[in-house]
Amino acid sequence: MMGVLPLADVRADGDREIPVERARNAPVFTLYFENDYFGGEDQHYTNGLKLSWVTGDLSEWGQEGWRKTFVESLPFVNQPDRQKNFGISLGQNIYTPQDTNLVIPDPDDRPYAGWSYLEFSFISKTERVMDTVAIQLGIVGPHSYAEDFQKVFHKWINDDEPRGWDSQLEDEFGINLIFERKWRLYARTLGDTLGIDFVPHVGASLGNVQTYANAGGVVRAGFNLPSDFGVDLIRGGGAVSTPVNDRDPRVAADRSWSFFVFGGVDGRAVGRDIFLDGNTFRDSPSVDKKPFVGDAYYGVGLILGTWQLTYTEVVRTREFDGQDDMSYFGSVTLSKAF
Repeated sequence: MMGVLPLADVRADGDREIPVERARNAPVFTLYFENDYFGGEDQHYTNGLKLSWVTGDLSEWGQEGWRKTFVESLPFVNQPDRQKNFGISLGQNIYTPQDTNLVIPDPDDRPYAGWSYLEFSFISKTERVMDTVAIQLGIVGPHSYAEDFQKVFHKWINDDEPRGWDSQLEDEFGINLIFERKWRLYARTLGDTLGIDFVPHVGASLGNVQTYANAGGVVRAGFNLPSDFGVDLIRGGGAVSTPVNDRDPRVAADRSWSFFVFGGVDGRAVGRDIFLDGNTFRDSPSVDKKPFVGDAYYGVGLILGTWQLTYTEVVRTREFDGQDDMSYFGSVTLSKAF
């Protein structure tokens, strides 16, 4: 029969509590890889790579001393009745103009740019709501080593070497402060395996690299849906979330697989984007950015045991004046729960 998925600590039938011990003690490691090669292009946002580790529940971590003071000073995530997770990520994004064969790039096209960063995040959640506060620290410019990575990657795939990196943005230290809230608003099951859920989100980033406000959501449907808040693209505050309860197939005793499809959108009101606006404190190539940018995406996910694999196709609206076409890229995530 149709029923509500277990969004609180009580099962859909209301008869008994859902165990959470395995879920609370299950950290998750994730590899993200995004590239426009999947979309048949080589332009704009051309590559993203991110390694992420999210701990198991650390509810007891902040109960005394400086740790208690630190947790209580964080906005949104310091509620005592929530699961708490800490995340650390290492990432790199690469951006290029449309024609990478030009030694002197078209001044009306987006500039070459790379962004390499560390991200630290603090996550607080119930089965209905997840809040993330994150900080990104990194560098834009030659010492992001985006040029080196792209040239090596193009050599691996036997593609033309991009020729305009001498015109990339200059070195600049970058910092972004990020907040995002997700809700698991709607969730239904048919029988014990087939399910559907809806996870909307709102967020914001403030920094010299990216300043924006965003909102969107994703719908998932499939068998043995994981009890989490979904898989994100590479963006600030986004992560493969750890299981919330022991019904998640990555930790469940009575199920060890899941297959699902999903589709979603994310829209951003953009205040600053260094990859389009150029360097903050010096002259550099730049273009006139669009104030609103949106992503639409769809994909498929598979869980086998403690492993999860997803693939996502993404279309992004035009990001600057004079951009000929929308951008297309693919996103792959591979994660493991421990």
